[in-house]
Amino acid sequence: MPNGPTRKSVIRGLVFCAVISAAFVGCGTNPPRDFKIPAEAASQRNPLPANSQSIAEGNELYAGAGCVICHGKNGDGKGVLAKDVSMNLHNWRDRSVQTGFTDGELFYIIDQGKGTNRGKMPAYHDQNTPDQIWQMVIYIRSLAGANVSN
Repeated sequence: MPNGPTRKSVIRGLVFCAVISAAFVGCGTNPPRDFKIPAEAASQRNPLPANSQSIAEGNELYAGAGCVICHGKNGDGKGVLAKDVSMNLHNWRDRSVQTGFTDGELFYIIDQGKGTNRGKMPAYHDQNTPDQIWQMVIYIRSLAGANVSN
C-alpha cells in the first residue's frame, strides 16, 4: 500500500481548486464583449452629498462587498486577486484615472458589473440599494482627494 495520496485524491483536489478559482475569478474562456455604458446612465449625477459620513458609509460598503479582493484595501488596484483577473483594475487613488469616469459611469459599472455574464466584475444591483452604490462612488472619489464637505 502506498503511504502518499492516491491518484484519485490528487485529482479530486485539483478539480476542487479549479472550481474555487473559477468562482473567484470567473471563466475567462469567453471572448470579451464590447462594454458600453448608455449615455443616459453616464450623464447621471450623484444625488447624495459628499461628506465625511457618506465617505465612511461608502468605505464600509466597499469593504463589505468584497471590492478589496481585486481593487485593494486602499483602491490602488492591487488586491490579492488583482494579478489573476483579466481586467484593468484602475488605481482609484490617481486623480488622472478618475477624471476618465463620470459618477454615472462608476455607478453603472458597480450596479451592472462588467464582463461576461454581468461580470468578472460582479453586479451589485441585487445586493445594494442605489443610495448605497452612490455612497461607494463617493468613497471611490475620496480616494483621489476629492473635495468633501463636513
